[in-house]
Amino acid sequence: MSTYQLIPTPLGDWQNSIYDMQAIRMASIHNLMIRAFNSIIYHAPKIGKKDIPSFLKYCTALVETVHEHHATEEEIIFPALEEKLGKGSMESNVSQHHDFMPKFDLWFDLIKSISVGKTEYKAEEFVSLMKESTDVLVIHLRDEIPSLESSRLQQHLTVAELEALEIRVGKRIREVSSFRNMPVLFTNGDLAHNSWLPALPGHILFIIRYIIIPLSGGTWRYGQSDKYGRLKDEFRAGYGLD
Repeated sequence: MSTYQLIPTPLGDWQNSIYDMQAIRMASIHNLMIRAFNSIIYHAPKIGKKDIPSFLKYCTALVETVHEHHATEEEIIFPALEEKLGKGSMESNVSQHHDFMPKFDLWFDLIKSISVGKTEYKAEEFVSLMKESTDVLVIHLRDEIPSLESSRLQQHLTVAELEALEIRVGKRIREVSSFRNMPVLFTNGDLAHNSWLPALPGHILFIIRYIIIPLSGGTWRYGQSDKYGRLKDEFRAGYGLD
């Protein structure tokens, strides 16, 4: 099956401009998800019986991450931006969530059913059901980026207003994000494509890279990158890098 293509990194300086950071960060997060979907497409046909549990844990972590991400958008980010950008300005982003989510949740149901032994793992059916949602989801991930374009935000929000939103988003993420799922993002990053990194304390990075990932029974070996955000050689060709 074909590889989903990545979202180009928006221009700007995410380290020094809170306006530039919005689209750059979102493109990075969305590309993490795209690489994770591509990793499932790649690995699914190769999974042996003994590897099914760890592979399903990896898939579950991705599903939960997508759910948490979109809940944060719908409950915090989009309402705050729409208040400044105008009524309906974020409506298409929300409506696209509803376009793919029913099929995405059916795929999650399949993951859970296989996990408890109710359904047999069949790679072709597994990937096919995932793609029924992700073919639509990936379009949404790409379409959402222009709504966060730096110059657009500068016209409607002050730095202080964006900083206040950042605080709310950070609080929400700390409340709902699962620490055990964080490696799905770390093992699907590519800092050569987009250099944005989450502002995590050094000890948290250490715990993820040197404790959670190594001690998770091989769950994170399915990611397209290593724990430092370096794309593995076997995936480079899929992005035109060889």
